Amino acid sequence: MPIFKYAVKFVLQQVKDKKKPTPLRCFVRYNNTRCVFKSGVVIEPQYWLVEPQKPRQVSAIDYKSIDSGLESVKNCVKTAFDYLSDKNKEYPDPDKLKDLVSLIMKNNGDNPYIEKPAKNYTLFEFIEKLIRDTKEGKRVLGSGNRYSPGTIKAYGSAFGVLKGYHDYKVSKITRGKAIEPIRFEDIDLNFYEDFKDWCYLYRSETLSDNYFGTVIKFIKTVMSESLEQGLHANTKYKSKNFVKVKTEVDNIFLNKDQLEKFAAHDFSKNKKLERVRDLFLVGCWTGLRFSDFTNISPKDIADGFFEIKTQKTKTDVVIPIFPVVLDIMTRYQGITPNSLPPTLSNVKLNEYIKEAAKEAGFTEIVTLEKSMAGRKVKITEPLYKLITTHSARRSFASNMYHIGMSTNVIMAVTGHKSQTAFNTYVKVKPKEKGEMMKKEWDRLNMKVVNE
Repeated sequence: MPIFKYAVKFVLQQVKDKKKPTPLRCFVRYNNTRCVFKSGVVIEPQYWLVEPQKPRQVSAIDYKSIDSGLESVKNCVKTAFDYLSDKNKEYPDPDKLKDLVSLIMKNNGDNPYIEKPAKNYTLFEFIEKLIRDTKEGKRVLGSGNRYSPGTIKAYGSAFGVLKGYHDYKVSKITRGKAIEPIRFEDIDLNFYEDFKDWCYLYRSETLSDNYFGTVIKFIKTVMSESLEQGLHANTKYKSKNFVKVKTEVDNIFLNKDQLEKFAAHDFSKNKKLERVRDLFLVGCWTGLRFSDFTNISPKDIADGFFEIKTQKTKTDVVIPIFPVVLDIMTRYQGITPNSLPPTLSNVKLNEYIKEAAKEAGFTEIVTLEKSMAGRKVKITEPLYKLITTHSARRSFASNMYHIGMSTNVIMAVTGHKSQTAFNTYVKVKPKEKGEMMKKEWDRLNMKVVNE
């Protein structure tokens, strides 16, 4: 992150009359520019020391009050400069800096654009405020963009788990008697272990390791932001043992042959499932998240490509319209504005895609290995029961990787920031990796022979 520097200097408005009370003007210099405004402090020139920018310590003036006033101005400048440069990630406009300094000086040193936290927030009250501020856009990402609806939903879900733990303590530990809500000071390693035991052993629906890790990540976010706001001094959540659990998830995807089988199935007698299948296939051949492939607008379609800004990461992506999607668009042309299947909710698509997959014959038994409560658990189900909207995105990543597409190109579409995160999406067996390596080697050898 860039460091934005500035310098403050106070200059007398006039120096000819040494005994005339004279205003000090404040000069803020930075990035080859300057911002000038009245400091509100007055002093006789004879008592002003240009260096080191202080009044003379003489009994003829209240030098302590003058010194304090100048220090207050510098603090207001710092508050305004830091706020504007951090918000916009660039040096502030001089006029905007001047206006904000003026507002902060009138507001007794407080930035009117930053809500001062109440010092008596409880942990749960702070979480409610954090979620509310995130929804309303008062709390934003470092880039200045708002948090995605998915993140807000995840916050609410994680908070629900934490409240469930509190309710359990009330009902089981104290036999229904009211207990003090969880405090900031309670979030330590003892809490972590007790909370983990409840999530894994006593909760009505056991959390997976990864979801437990998601909740812990949320708690650490809450503790970090509340610490920054001076609501507590507890740093025990930073312990290396207060860990965000994460394990590789064994999820299914549909390979190219299965996608072709799905696309070829005749759903003419069930238009609802046909629409669901088509919408799912759009996700499989774009690699977009549900929130993106269900919100493609006509303006996002040009010259055989989808050109959109993703909702979660605000990243611009350009994806070719593959033949399967082009065929779908031909069938919906004139029916919908974007020539794509009508959208429906994530919940409904998750429900109906299983019906469509079952009718299309995806009934083979599949065994997946998942990590639950720190243990490996095998889940055996018909394939159609395991297909979700997220399977579409995994199918895209895995199939593109299988055909030899560069991981950098695939990641540019899926939005993965690291190779490690991307690898959890791509399902390739050791034998398949060997075959891919041999195929690439043969291709290179053939190229050399031809040359």
